[in-house]
Amino acid sequence: MYIRHVEIDNYRAFRNFEITLTSLNLIIGENEAGKTNLFDALALPLNSNDISFSKKRLSVSDINRDAISTFYQAIIDEEPDEKIRALIPRVRVEVEFTDPSIAYQKKIVSKWVYGDPTDDAYRIKYESAPKDEDDFIKIAKDMLAEKGEVKETRWFTLPIDQYDYGITIVHNGKKASYSDLQHIAINSINADRDDFSDSNTQRSNDMLTKMLVTSLESHEKASINNAYESFFKSIENTKTFEKIIKPTPEFKNFFDHLDQNECIPNLPDLKSILSNITLKSGESYLYQRGLGYRNLVYIFLLFEYFRTNRFQFNLCCIEEPEAHLSVNNLRVATDFIYKSTKECNPKLQTLVSSHNHQVINKLKLSNVIVVSGDNAIQLSDIGDELQNYLRKRPNFDILKLLFSDRTILVEGTTEEMLINSILSTDSENIHRIEVISIGQKGFKSFMDIWLKINKGNDKKKLGVIRDRDDLVKDKAAKTAHEKYDTDNTNIIVRTTTEYTLEDDLVRAGKNLVHLKSIFSRNNDNDEQMSTYLKNGKAERMLKLCDAIIDDKKPKEITLPTHIQEVVDFLK
Repeated sequence: MYIRHVEIDNYRAFRNFEITLTSLNLIIGENEAGKTNLFDALALPLNSNDISFSKKRLSVSDINRDAISTFYQAIIDEEPDEKIRALIPRVRVEVEFTDPSIAYQKKIVSKWVYGDPTDDAYRIKYESAPKDEDDFIKIAKDMLAEKGEVKETRWFTLPIDQYDYGITIVHNGKKASYSDLQHIAINSINADRDDFSDSNTQRSNDMLTKMLVTSLESHEKASINNAYESFFKSIENTKTFEKIIKPTPEFKNFFDHLDQNECIPNLPDLKSILSNITLKSGESYLYQRGLGYRNLVYIFLLFEYFRTNRFQFNLCCIEEPEAHLSVNNLRVATDFIYKSTKECNPKLQTLVSSHNHQVINKLKLSNVIVVSGDNAIQLSDIGDELQNYLRKRPNFDILKLLFSDRTILVEGTTEEMLINSILSTDSENIHRIEVISIGQKGFKSFMDIWLKINKGNDKKKLGVIRDRDDLVKDKAAKTAHEKYDTDNTNIIVRTTTEYTLEDDLVRAGKNLVHLKSIFSRNNDNDEQMSTYLKNGKAERMLKLCDAIIDDKKPKEITLPTHIQEVVDFLK
């Protein structure tokens, strides 16, 4: 069983958000794109275990601010109550389960069937809304009576104390019973793991205790209790204990009038018995090991616990597994997660959020979902051709392509080196523009991928710098590439005037004069200098770049027109 579809309304940054999931997904996105909000939203209709508690009663900061402003504007504009009522900021998180394959799962979700039973769709929803809509509207109207326009209002004044929540079955509106929900759990392994092994609190001890208490079999608990009693027997059998508790011979007659003293356990529960356990790692306590190593152990322990919990369906959300991990430890962690989820486990669904392309490369691209605002774009939608294209380039950092505000794609390292050197002298734009060498032809494929995420988004811009190469063969490709330029306001495509970059570079501005000086080739003409540069592309471009960024006497190199136009467009 797994959650197939999720709809979220008016929760935090999500106004109207939908996402389709599989048994394993990697969620990628920029900072504040909504990855953490997605995990938190899923905790609202699902049962949270006692290791990762999540509250279900919302605060005003959990309500989408645009929804609040729209509601306020309707009141200020004196819209009819019917319209105002429809605009009340209600938070809804609806989840659809599918493919129950274990008897207890079928028994639970059979009550949540939605539509035709043959569709294998079972839905429940969490909703937080005012208990009495008329009272809520009256309170809001009174609060806004003196406001002339919505910008004078404050989102945090929403009377959230009037809200209540419920978890219901979608098809009939009946309350979903706790006895059913307790078998559907969400578990989070958060990115903020710094205090996991703090030497003062030792959260690792507390976590281990909880895991043992909830996982031990009845006979194992009995064995531990018996061992605890044996421990006290050992205390009783010491001579020191006899000396302290039992009477000496000269006072024996006095103690005959009293009951005999014995040492027995102070009736602790199992949690108290186990609370003194701490983890040893190698020759040290775990809390004495490095932060990255401790976090690796934390991921292993929790994920294995959630993965093997046989009493519940577990949605396990792993947030930024790369946090604090070295390259090698990240590889170990992602291998562990990937191999663990490859096993057919009807009781586990795993969502991983990440900013690291190494994590992405470990997973099938069909499982990757890009979250951006109210959009969830699945890379499976880009088609097999583009997926296979990226699979052939396992070291390519797709995150830079998708999420940089300003990106330039170039064919080779020489263009990349030259543009980065020029940009390094421009303090305003050096950090805004990402130059990526794709290493081969394939601009169309990369533009198709980029447009899946950024089409129509003028806050993102993409530039493509290509060589003309063979005039006859290149004509169709050039036309196809430039169509992206004419069809999209946030893409620019430019091609060399001559055959390659070196030809155009030599002929731009007064570059030939500077190049003669840099390379001590005073007698070269345009063609000779171009040939010289092409015969030692990377090495000679590196020397040119060093001259451009020289602190004492930098050379002023003019960018070829096709490159300058791209840089100006991105600026």
